[in-house]
Amino acid sequence: MNCTLLQAKTFALTMLILAFATAALPAAAQTPTVLYNFQNNLSDACVPQGSLAQGRDGSLYGVGVDGGFHSCGANGYGAVYKISTTGVENVVFNFPTGWGSCNSGLTLGSDGNFYGACETGNPATGLGSIYKVTPSGVFTDLHDFTATAGDAYPLFAPIQALDGNFYGTTGLQNAICGNVYKLTTAGVYTNLHTFSGDCLTASGLTQGKDKNLYGTLLFCSASGNRGCAYKITTKGVYKVFYGFVDATGWTPSSGLIQATDGKFRGTTQLGGTGGNGAIYSLTLAGKITVLHNINVATDGGILSILQPTDGNFYGGGLNGGLGSGSLYELTAKGVFSAFLFPTNGSDGSEPASPLIQHTDGLLYGTTSAGGSHGVGTFFSEDIGAKPFVRLALTSGIESTSVGIFGQGLSNATGVTFGGTTATFTTSGDGYLTATVPSGAKTGSVVVQIPSGNLTSSATFSVTPTIKTFSPTSGPVGTSVTITGTGLLQATKVTFGGVAAAFTPNSDTQVTATVPTGAKTGTIVVTTKGGKATGKGKFTVN
Repeated sequence: MNCTLLQAKTFALTMLILAFATAALPAAAQTPTVLYNFQNNLSDACVPQGSLAQGRDGSLYGVGVDGGFHSCGANGYGAVYKISTTGVENVVFNFPTGWGSCNSGLTLGSDGNFYGACETGNPATGLGSIYKVTPSGVFTDLHDFTATAGDAYPLFAPIQALDGNFYGTTGLQNAICGNVYKLTTAGVYTNLHTFSGDCLTASGLTQGKDKNLYGTLLFCSASGNRGCAYKITTKGVYKVFYGFVDATGWTPSSGLIQATDGKFRGTTQLGGTGGNGAIYSLTLAGKITVLHNINVATDGGILSILQPTDGNFYGGGLNGGLGSGSLYELTAKGVFSAFLFPTNGSDGSEPASPLIQHTDGLLYGTTSAGGSHGVGTFFSEDIGAKPFVRLALTSGIESTSVGIFGQGLSNATGVTFGGTTATFTTSGDGYLTATVPSGAKTGSVVVQIPSGNLTSSATFSVTPTIKTFSPTSGPVGTSVTITGTGLLQATKVTFGGVAAAFTPNSDTQVTATVPTGAKTGTIVVTTKGGKATGKGKFTVN
């Protein structure tokens, strides 16, 4: 099946998916608390869509696809806005005349700026653009797509991977199957993979614990055009690892998230027991488990998924039920419940942004319609989660600077990595930077503030290093002193791949005995935080 035929068959599907511009779209079954009604005037964004991002100032930043200085409903090109957790909203940037469909939402970069995509974008090409905008509203057009090798019409905001580069996907209209791209912080663009028989992006990307990138496609030739899940390395090595089927759900309506158990979670909009799709769990080996079969009348329609700190799963739907979308909760034990938005009600309708968990513990999201002015709302959901801190990096060697997001941080009195005290510098109430200290252990990062400790939502892994080893040669039974950092939690030492007896003497030293059967080769130390390989080889005499 070629992409031109696919376009004709999936027009209605495309219109629905446009609102879900990330791989992780969440929500809750309780009644949302409306914090702000977007205004239908010349000074506000309206019809918010796409992903929200928590900035260093603690505010949330997002995009309205209409409004701005052209007004809502009057050929507005949209605007970037920021909004506090109490609902105080301000427009940061108005998209210029001719820019269109900037509905991806935003990703926060490690530089504190925000990154997004416009599907049709810069009028110079009309094929889409990637942009950067600072918290103060300074806008930079980073890349304009050209339709070369499928690179056109980006729907989702790029993500920033651990290597510091940005990665994203394109292609959802005009017979463009799309591609996976890399964009460096210097603006150098690379097409990593062009979709062909695997066609039409269903999601943006997420980075797994193995550092590979994961996403879903609407149609895949290998699965009878039922959709598929794929992984791609940051070097561009691409592999489909699951093709969806009718019985367990097909046509993915979300990307993939990797849950705390290491398995992936996602949603489909068709198939399953009732034909309305399913929420599923998926392993890299391609084993799928249906967690919930969706009933569009009671659950809402197209869904996506998020796992916040309470361990349950949350998502939202655009249609079904009362016709104006839904929010749902699926507990870790499989109990499902949903809240249905009334048509153009005071709570809003058509939740078109993925929910985000703020470090205050609450979930936040937007609707693209309804509310006091009919152009959308900003709301919160209280899931009973405690305030926490979020790490900009979850691994690194000692001396690495780590950004930490939270609240009340201007009053911080201490920061620890695995119980070891670190030096830190505050940058306002919502952000600080801390240096991974000598002797740090893999574990939680804790920020001490007067109102109580804030614990990181993720473990920080202290990556070990090997600086020297002495002697550099010897027979079996030789005692070798290995120096480096992060060595106190060593769990294994090998010589040429053969495990050795060892003793962690300190954070900076391990002694190991050359084992029977050892071969000339590298020395590798494995700790709770990762692996370190020595430079050069140890020669077994």
